[in-house]
Amino acid sequence: MQTLLDILRKAGGWHPGLYVKIANPPYRELVIEAMDDSGPMGLPALSVTHYGLQNGDLMRDPEMCFELGLAGSTHLSPYYWLC
Repeated sequence: MQTLLDILRKAGGWHPGLYVKIANPPYRELVIEAMDDSGPMGLPALSVTHYGLQNGDLMRDPEMCFELGLAGSTHLSPYYWLC
């Protein structure tokens, strides 16, 4: 999770509209984006996923969602994952 926090810091921190795409051939691109809705504790939320095409549709595979907490120190708390 520290790597995600480092990427987030380099991208200027969490903000509405945050969208970061990281290419790492030959693997699928990693996409980190701010979510419109807050997480279950009302904190800012991030989606971290790989996108791929399935039957012509863009699909997330896998996807994890995190809340960004700032109390004490900056940390991520996972609350959703789909493989």
